[in-house]
Amino acid sequence: MNQKPLVSIIIPLYNADKYLSETIKSVINQTYTHWELLIINDGSTDQSLEVARKFVSAKIKVFDQENKGAGAARNFGLKEAKGEYIQFLDADDLLSSNKIEVQVRLLENTSEKVAVCPTVHFFDGQDLSSIHPSAYENSFLFSTGNTFEFLINLYGGSNNKGSMIQTNAWLVPANLIKKAGNWEEFYSPDDDGEFFCRVLLSAKGVVYTPNCSNYYRKFKNGSSLASTKEKRALEGIFKSLMLKKKHLTLKSNDSRINKVIARAAIEIAYLSYPKYKELTNIILNEIEALGGTNYIPVLGGKVAETLKKVFGWKVAKYLIEFNISIGTNFFGKYGK
Repeated sequence: MNQKPLVSIIIPLYNADKYLSETIKSVINQTYTHWELLIINDGSTDQSLEVARKFVSAKIKVFDQENKGAGAARNFGLKEAKGEYIQFLDADDLLSSNKIEVQVRLLENTSEKVAVCPTVHFFDGQDLSSIHPSAYENSFLFSTGNTFEFLINLYGGSNNKGSMIQTNAWLVPANLIKKAGNWEEFYSPDDDGEFFCRVLLSAKGVVYTPNCSNYYRKFKNGSSLASTKEKRALEGIFKSLMLKKKHLTLKSNDSRINKVIARAAIEIAYLSYPKYKELTNIILNEIEALGGTNYIPVLGGKVAETLKKVFGWKVAKYLIEFNISIGTNFFGKYGK
């Protein structure tokens, strides 16, 4: 019998000593057993490296590098990977025990498609068996031979409604990554969005696997990378967005590209205003060059939405930010 394809699982590791053991055990417990696990410690300052080294074996390798960011750590892993398929896994997240088996089985006869599964969002202490994926997010997951349309839909090309797909949900043939190129290494909370935009545009299809799950850990204190609103993060998100625009326009001259890019850009402008007005103006100028957008971000709460309708989103956002900064309760919490 032919050997089953090897799957390389790549974990970029930075200060996740509290969760790493559970993450590694979710790999060890996979029903698909022909895998290698590559853990790349990205200059952790806690006990992450020590925790990782406890699991070293013939199938689990640990590498150590100075802090360069998750993209650089994943690229290091890709350089070391021997597998026919690549599974990225964040150091604080989990995979259902059948995740890799289900996806390999459906990709085994093709090296030109990618597999994607539902994502379950969870907090510490939750019983994973009692929570389910978001029905809204799942509505953007489907099998198709048209990856461009898949992305346009994901980015809000249908009725201004868009979504996200978390990194671990994918399983990708290694040859597609070689074709698409490695991860960008600049700082961006949307580095995965830009990377998988390239991967999908290099692929000939998406295979949806609803019977397995990716478990994405959320933090109630908002400490995760994706929740940051610092200028550096916002600049990185905008840079990733402009790269997505480049990738999409190289694939097609479809007029919807400008629409979905402008829609995403106004969200970034909203987050950057009024604290980073110069960045906001750069983004707004790009939106104008794209032909504008009729999409306006939801500010939240009746008072905030009323202010937005009367004065526009910039004035409403300014008043909300000012209210928070002086600690009054005039609008309530974020105008709710």
